[in-house]
Amino acid sequence: MAAKKLIPIKEFCAHHNISTGFILDLQRNGMVRLVTVKKTKYIPENTLQDIEKIIRLYSELQVNIEGIQTIFHLLASIEKKEAELRKLRNQLAFYIP
Repeated sequence: MAAKKLIPIKEFCAHHNISTGFILDLQRNGMVRLVTVKKTKYIPENTLQDIEKIIRLYSELQVNIEGIQTIFHLLASIEKKEAELRKLRNQLAFYIP
């Protein structure tokens, strides 16, 4: 099993010029999963892309956390519908060449 790469939230926040409290608020709202090792909180590398999207929405567009939750919910719904549409198109292509 490959080891997960973890980024300390203090380093991440310093690099992005945000407070650690913002990341902790995201965790409390269930938007971010953090890993705690020896009392230090880390961000798993596979969640960086979503966190960076959240930061852009929050800082550049001034969308609040509740708005960001709504946006992510809608995006997930759209992705699910697109996958369903692809599946149905593939099934239809089987019957109608």
